[in-house]
Amino acid sequence: MSEVDLGALYRAARERVTALVADPAVDPGLPVPATPRWRVRDVVAHVTGVAHDAATGNMAGAPGDEWTAAQVDRSADRTIAEMIEQWEADAIGVEAFFSSPAGAAMGAGVYDVHCHEADLRNALGLPFQMPGEFLGWAADGMRGGFHEAVAAEGLAPVDLQIPDAEWYRGRLGRRTEAEVRAYPWPVDPTPYLDVFFVFGRAEQSLGERA
Repeated sequence: MSEVDLGALYRAARERVTALVADPAVDPGLPVPATPRWRVRDVVAHVTGVAHDAATGNMAGAPGDEWTAAQVDRSADRTIAEMIEQWEADAIGVEAFFSSPAGAAMGAGVYDVHCHEADLRNALGLPFQMPGEFLGWAADGMRGGFHEAVAAEGLAPVDLQIPDAEWYRGRLGRRTEAEVRAYPWPVDPTPYLDVFFVFGRAEQSLGERA
């Protein structure tokens, strides 16, 4: 597919997330089923913390559990409004980088913010909704990564025909093993499951329908 402006995609997702969590009716302590250990405020602390770490060069350990846990811990006493204000400031450089030639090869942060946007929508009882331009780009990456991982494991190539949203949400651990097994695999999926999931299986179904 044609090239996309990752900085523009990130900025649009940031603005949508801001609109979601800035609503005074949103409970910061609401659990987020897609990230069972986190509440709404923790997800906000993570996405804003990623931008702050990128802006300040604090990338040691990224994207490991200790790195992300530190983002949540350091914002434990901050309000969502304070975190969003910091995000807006940090995002200036982050978005410019994503829009640059160097940033075009560093899409993990763009995947991440969209993933957590969908997680928040699910927690708030809103339907799955994601821009087609982003989803097409992300699904291409997820398909390509899967086929590379299949080859690296010495498995036979497999042609799995599923919607872009399932490539994106499924590989990032937002589907249970049972849900992924139910995809229209042309072969027994068992040998492929470990390479399909990038961040492990969901513990419970999100009931999410794209």
